[in-house]
Amino acid sequence: MSKRFLPILALVLVLLLPGMPAMAEAYSFPAIMAGIQLPDGVYQTVLTPENLQANEAYITSRGSTVGAWAEDYTARGILLQAFDPKNDRVLVISALQDVDAKQIFDINQHPSDVRAKYRLSHGNDGSYTILGYRYDSVSWKNFSGVGRFLQLRYSYRQGGELIHRGYQRRTIRNGHTITIDMQVFGRQLKAADNTALNKVFDTFRFSQILPMPELPITLSETATAPVETSKPDFIMKGKTKPNARLTAVLMSFGTSETKVFSGTADRSGEYSLPVQLPGEDVYLMTLTVESEGLEDFSKSYNIRYQKGLLPAQIIAAPPPSITDEAFRLVGQTTETGVTARISVNGIESSKNVGKNGSFFFDIDTRKEGAYDIRLTLSRKGLTDRVFNFSSYRYLSREAQEDAMKQNALSPEYDELLNNPDAYDDQVLTFEGYVTAKENIEGEWTIRFALKKTDTGFDELFLLNATEDPGLPVNTPVRIYGQMTGVAVLEQEGGTQERLPALQLIPVSVE
Repeated sequence: MSKRFLPILALVLVLLLPGMPAMAEAYSFPAIMAGIQLPDGVYQTVLTPENLQANEAYITSRGSTVGAWAEDYTARGILLQAFDPKNDRVLVISALQDVDAKQIFDINQHPSDVRAKYRLSHGNDGSYTILGYRYDSVSWKNFSGVGRFLQLRYSYRQGGELIHRGYQRRTIRNGHTITIDMQVFGRQLKAADNTALNKVFDTFRFSQILPMPELPITLSETATAPVETSKPDFIMKGKTKPNARLTAVLMSFGTSETKVFSGTADRSGEYSLPVQLPGEDVYLMTLTVESEGLEDFSKSYNIRYQKGLLPAQIIAAPPPSITDEAFRLVGQTTETGVTARISVNGIESSKNVGKNGSFFFDIDTRKEGAYDIRLTLSRKGLTDRVFNFSSYRYLSREAQEDAMKQNALSPEYDELLNNPDAYDDQVLTFEGYVTAKENIEGEWTIRFALKKTDTGFDELFLLNATEDPGLPVNTPVRIYGQMTGVAVLEQEGGTQERLPALQLIPVSVE
């Protein structure tokens, strides 16, 4: 099955020499034990929670009140807001004691799997999507002196309307989620916007790093409550704090009656909590975990109990619009001995569901047109479950790639380097040589050259990729990439290297 092409834009990386600007205004943030400096003459108005009243005239001119802005600053944890109207930019520094901050406290003190999970929370299915953010570039970088920060590029929408775009640096440290955000209004992002962010970010310093405290209660489930069941009882199992108390409160939607089930984790944190459903109904269950001296942890579950029901969940359903040559329909059931049958435009096939309850069907969608899909799950003694899906296969992926290749631009190198904004977000193509590649915190950085000389390489690019593209080093290749700006890299001796930056489109490499 082909992977669906999702263009992911890269960040423009600017590395400055250590030290602060000669002309700068300093701001300190005691809540996170950190400080920052703003370059002189760039930001016309700088607001903090402490000076809102002194800037009442400015706030009023923007159609609001000091009270409303104070509430907003508190709700969003804003520490500083600096306005650059000349460039349609607003710098926002915020720090929140949100759920992530309470559970992680300091991202630098956790293993790579925790960092990976936090990075994925900024993906298409992550929690930030619900808030209106769409991140098209997400990567970790360990900065000297301040530790790990996510480097982010995004667009922000409310009610489907684009509000602004921006670049961010984000970390969790000293018990806060800290975000340094360069917001851009009314236009596309430019390399200069990321440069402006870096000029501020490179002055960011912590005055103190707090030691890791005892973290809140966590819960790792190995057997959870069923979403659907034909049986009146189940057992919840997993691991939490040693000797923690677990209480499950079950509320019936039909009768509003409640039942309580309780248990205690053993000395290693392992627990087993049996639950008995009183009758056929839809239930809301809340599980609370308590441990002395720590904040309680709660989690909610929706449960449907119906005798004769064949419980099933569709993990990956066919989307209304299919753009790939194949699609894998994936499901799960808690019953054994189940037969799964699928009909795709009248053509049927079937299989027995494995003992683990998982099943899948690979659906061939190479032909353009409508796909009527009907999935039926059957087991003797239980009522069949039927799921219907309607999808449409649009332009083939090959045709999409052909169109992309035909429209890809190949500007002269000097033109691209001197006028990068003219090609922002454009798909470009070049023939040349990969000179080096490196995996940094899960993202590939690749140096690419158009020319090979007797002494080395010339007309260099910086490519980024989320996966190893498999390009051979020092061998002629053609690459396709999306222009993201100019990377300015610090060299030994204090000189700087400016390279056009592209986000590699690996499926289009020849």
